[in-house]
Amino acid sequence: MPVLVVVSFAPDLSLLGGGTPGSGPLAVAALMVMHVVVALVAVTAYRRVLPLPVR
Repeated sequence: MPVLVVVSFAPDLSLLGGGTPGSGPLAVAALMVMHVVVALVAVTAYRRVLPLPVR
């Protein structure tokens, strides 16, 4: 899961050099934080709804 979150940062980081309006460092950092928050919420929800059997 951490690898997928890091890979999801690639489009965010590509905004830094593109010159797109509203894509400053603070906005990119906010997008990255949102990716982490969504991943944490999703993993927590999946663990509650879909408990894995213990091996």
